Amino acid sequence: MKKQERGLPARIYVPIVAVFALLFLGVMGYLIAVGFGVTGSVFGKSGNAANMSQGSATSVQGGGPPAAVMEQLSTLRARIAAHPNDDVAITQLGDEYLAAGKFAQAIPLYQRALKVNPKNVAAQTGLAEAKESLREAQP
Repeated sequence: MKKQERGLPARIYVPIVAVFALLFLGVMGYLIAVGFGVTGSVFGKSGNAANMSQGSATSVQGGGPPAAVMEQLSTLRARIAAHPNDDVAITQLGDEYLAAGKFAQAIPLYQRALKVNPKNVAAQTGLAEAKESLREAQP
């Protein structure tokens, strides 16, 4: 008695698997290219000289922060005004000042966040970093 084979023959399923493998690899390659293709920082995307000379919404105009950072600061300030005990927003605002090198302005924000929530690890870390950076910056 001959054993009956089950499933599709190899000449049919191999091309199907190959097509799905190519589709999968193509999609993964695209997602990786998009993910790693993002450049810049919290201050906006970096650009080449041609883009910078034309100016953009994320470029620094007049020495101040880019528009995206200003918008984020405004959002955080409005959130804190609406919810004065929002320790996460207060900490995030402190993080913005810390990233900008404004350590003396970041310290009271971290202290305020810790008054609201003494277990806020991000505020504890930011406060320690701001104090250390301020100490190092002073002659």
